[in-house]
Amino acid sequence: MIRHNFLSNPEAAQKYIEGVRRLKDPAQFAWAGQDGLSIYDSFVFWHHQSMMLMTPPNQNDRNAAHSGPGFLPWHRYFLITLEGLLRQALNDNEFRIPYWDWTTDAELPEPATSPIWSTANLGQFALSDWRVRLEMSLRTGDLRPANRSLQRELGNTGRLPTRTGVRMIIRDQAAYDTSPFSSSSPGGIRNLVEGWVGNERIHNSVHVWIGGDMGRSSSPNDPVFFLHHCNVDRIWAAWQERHPDSTYLPDMTAPDTLQFHRIDDALYSIYEDTVTPGDMVDYKTYYEYDTISDLAELQV
Repeated sequence: MIRHNFLSNPEAAQKYIEGVRRLKDPAQFAWAGQDGLSIYDSFVFWHHQSMMLMTPPNQNDRNAAHSGPGFLPWHRYFLITLEGLLRQALNDNEFRIPYWDWTTDAELPEPATSPIWSTANLGQFALSDWRVRLEMSLRTGDLRPANRSLQRELGNTGRLPTRTGVRMIIRDQAAYDTSPFSSSSPGGIRNLVEGWVGNERIHNSVHVWIGGDMGRSSSPNDPVFFLHHCNVDRIWAAWQERHPDSTYLPDMTAPDTLQFHRIDDALYSIYEDTVTPGDMVDYKTYYEYDTISDLAELQV
């Protein structure tokens, strides 16, 4: 039950590609009640809806899955849910989503030349046979039907995070999150990894660097979304190993304005699951990573 590096484990990489292609096909995995849409497309809808659900509703920063403490556990839950469907599609109970270690690609003279973008790997999804069926309107912000190819703008803006920068954050940040538990939180691993503060802007900068569909609330349209978030999750796992006594915050004494983000709140879902941030803290219940030592090293 190991999550492997996409570029160092060709078997896991090709299984991931085959699995998402199967889940994307409405003929094989239809989204019940949604004509012409697949189970894969439901993840695009789910992610968009999470971003539209503001908590509290009278502001436009923290939503049900972003700009708050729930960012890391919600996306861990999101990944685990897709992972289970991929195992079903592949008929492989041992399969786990691989991760894209973009800190390695950041060291290349031209990161866009990384083999992950070759047509044998993720480059194939930018071809016409992979269709975007739901997209965020850039004019209104609403989710609307579409029928087009995937869009990317690799490296046009932004940069990929560095391994040194990631290591320093893991080493130096002892708290999970800090008040006001939003994009304005001055410290804590969550906000630094999500990328609203600090030099690396880790999660956000990767979305910006890829561009195109990865820059919208409908970003799971791009299969790299899940490989990216798997590496974000790996960073959280490395931090958890480095700071085993640091607990998830906030607890249930926090006000209702932090709904979806307190440790025993139900994470937002379009399914009938009741999963809390507390359920997501122990990642080893679900998987392990082939390595986190490259991130947890103390000498930087």
